[in-house]
Amino acid sequence: MLLTRSAVEASDDIHVYKPFVDGLRAIAILTVIAGHLELPGASGGFVGVDVFFVISGYLIINQIAADIRRGRFSLLDFWARRTLRILPAFLLVAVVCLLLGVVVLVQFEYRQFADSFLFSTIMQANHYFLAKQDYFDTAAYAKPLLHTWTLSVEEQFYAVTPLILVGLTALTKAAPSSQRVWTGATAGLLVVSFAMCVALTRERHNVAFYVMPARGWEFMLGGLVPLLVVPARRLPAAAINALTIAGIGAIALALEAFGPESVYPSYRAALPVLGAVLIIVGGLADPRNMVARVLATPPFVAIGLVSYSWYLWHWPLLSFLRLANSGARDRAMELGAVALALVLAILTYRLVEQPVRAWRRRAKPRARTVVLAGLAACVLIGGAGSVWSKYAMPRLTPSLAGLETAPASGVAYPPVARHGSLIGDSHADMLDATLTEHARRLGASLTVTMYGGCPPLLRVTVLDYTLTPIPQCRDLYGTSLAVAGSEFAILAGRWTLYVTPPPARRDFHPYWLADPQTGKPAANPYALLARGLAATIAEAKRAGVRRILVIGQFPEFGVRVPNCVLRLVRLGIDRCSVPRAAFEAHRAQAMETLREVTAGLDGVRLIDPIDVFCTATVCEPHDGETVYFNDDNHLSPAGAERFYAAFEADMKWAMLDP
Repeated sequence: MLLTRSAVEASDDIHVYKPFVDGLRAIAILTVIAGHLELPGASGGFVGVDVFFVISGYLIINQIAADIRRGRFSLLDFWARRTLRILPAFLLVAVVCLLLGVVVLVQFEYRQFADSFLFSTIMQANHYFLAKQDYFDTAAYAKPLLHTWTLSVEEQFYAVTPLILVGLTALTKAAPSSQRVWTGATAGLLVVSFAMCVALTRERHNVAFYVMPARGWEFMLGGLVPLLVVPARRLPAAAINALTIAGIGAIALALEAFGPESVYPSYRAALPVLGAVLIIVGGLADPRNMVARVLATPPFVAIGLVSYSWYLWHWPLLSFLRLANSGARDRAMELGAVALALVLAILTYRLVEQPVRAWRRRAKPRARTVVLAGLAACVLIGGAGSVWSKYAMPRLTPSLAGLETAPASGVAYPPVARHGSLIGDSHADMLDATLTEHARRLGASLTVTMYGGCPPLLRVTVLDYTLTPIPQCRDLYGTSLAVAGSEFAILAGRWTLYVTPPPARRDFHPYWLADPQTGKPAANPYALLARGLAATIAEAKRAGVRRILVIGQFPEFGVRVPNCVLRLVRLGIDRCSVPRAAFEAHRAQAMETLREVTAGLDGVRLIDPIDVFCTATVCEPHDGETVYFNDDNHLSPAGAERFYAAFEADMKWAMLDP
């Protein structure tokens, strides 16, 4: 049905409902969900958030401006409306997440969830998740409240925007050049915000992604939409159609072209932002254009109406599902979770959002009371939920064995007659306590030289995930080894970390061996592994070391083993073991390199720990509720003892004088 001219003119009133805007919300939420499901062609699903920001800026900024012009704007009334719009559904989802956490979360996840719960409820989630972008950060799927960073950005923007608009109105009320002041202030803020977005975008610790000032320009462009409508109305219908189609195309292109590897937002965010702006401008200039009419159809409008609640529900359900599966993906179950989220969104819209809206219009509560009640609810629920998660949830977790070092008692240590060295990276550190204790029982002392991410490869440069040489590696193994006075040396390293291609996970921080000529990751890191290990062995022998024991690659499981075992105990879901063939393939070339370097060398042995933790077909990181690994690759105290027992003869060969 063609729209009348009166409907076109009514589009100037920001308070008049515009169905195509809800249709655009549907595009935004479908984009986000497609990205989270990792559907083909939707690698850039995060651009849906930019579309949401533009829609929000268009509606809220212009509603504030319209009320200011009419002389009826109140800060308290505005914040009260935001409180009733955002908090009821959000706090409902937050409390449900708290209950789900009791069932799904385990051990180390409680504290992180507790902190994220508190910061989410007080609308500071963006700063919390920004602060957690470091080496010890966990995968996105392990953060059920990660999506709340967008709510925090939005509410922070609307905490200051009304103040700016009211302040500018007061300053320019009697000024003859008020229009120029408004134009200059708006342009200045927009340019500064966009410049911050570009300047603060980083591949790691991406400030621009999370902070409001670097995202503000997206809201502001939405707010400037009415200024673009006037010239747009002078265009023929075909041109407006072309603009809106171009807008849809820009969003689709961003959805397909961007992905987890993209350095975002930077200037790249301009593509979906401008796409959303073109769609809204076209819809206001002529609601009869093709895109606006499609977006105004019942299916798109219906999805748009529940888009806020669907956004709130979908990510926690996906996150808890993936947590229960220890990160393993199940497409059918994830589609089911998204469908369940849609059902919950519809129920939330009808039983929470609509009744709250109707109550506000009917009861007309005092704005101050609403705002104070909203603040109190956020603080109380956030604080109580955080305390519950941090202190009560751990008491509900089954206990595991093997994670604590068993105290030595009743052991008579002989006098120290020999000295040795344990050299390596964090895999040397995980063996430190066990090997030091057993060396002492054999009348030997052990000096440990290690640093995480620094394999015992002499005169080989190691690069961290920023492609920067690690100075600690240079200090430890750059020119010489600190093995003076040692009769034996034990070398341990996570060898595959430095030579095999890193997995395609943003939470994984890779390391590389540097090409000595270019300083960049070496094309053939196995040659550097061989050269560095040979140099380490030769240097140790020159320093008087008589026996050298090289420890091969330990199994890796891709999951945090204690958490995985706890979920196996609690939920009966086993995602802990890995096929031996897969791990053998992963480490094959690294182990072959170690064998080639050590073969035939007098006083040098290579031991391979794979059979300690793997059968002929599968590698197991636990035995019942006894856990052999602290995380995905580091041995627990029980695992280190199991390893020592399996190679006790080799250890005694190294530590004792034959």
